[in-house]
Amino acid sequence: MEDILLTIIVLAVSFIWGDWRHWKQYYPTILFWALGNFIYIHLTVDKPLWRFTTHIPTSVAELLMTLVIFPCVIFLFLPYFPKQNMVNKLLYICLWTLIFSLIECRAVKIGHFTYYNGWNLTYSVIFNLGMFTLLQIHYKYPRWAWLISFLTAVLIMTYFKIPL
Repeated sequence: MEDILLTIIVLAVSFIWGDWRHWKQYYPTILFWALGNFIYIHLTVDKPLWRFTTHIPTSVAELLMTLVIFPCVIFLFLPYFPKQNMVNKLLYICLWTLIFSLIECRAVKIGHFTYYNGWNLTYSVIFNLGMFTLLQIHYKYPRWAWLISFLTAVLIMTYFKIPL
């Protein structure tokens, strides 16, 4: 039930404050995030680092995240990203990292999110920090984001011994 509630809240907030009018300019970054998530799901199917453990089937939860929540977050995250001042940019990324990490903490606490194979909240916070940084990089410099993503994926797969 909380999964549906989170989805409804994110949808409502994004409809009120999200920049839906300019969806075409955010579309490539939405696809980048969705593809990254689908690749993660596929590569870690036999050895996941984290997984949704909700009352709804995992595949439905993953689809809700990828096709509904992620685009809504993009419509809220990218339009308000500070244009100048590196400190403001870093604080903005930290704010979104905090939001995602708190949601994850709550999901872990109620048993809707589980860690595996050495992954934990600390890794998630670092991952979220990198993810929001990477989303902004992709929005401005897509080729760099793809390169950074590939290198990060290789690093994570090597460190956590995830087989291809």
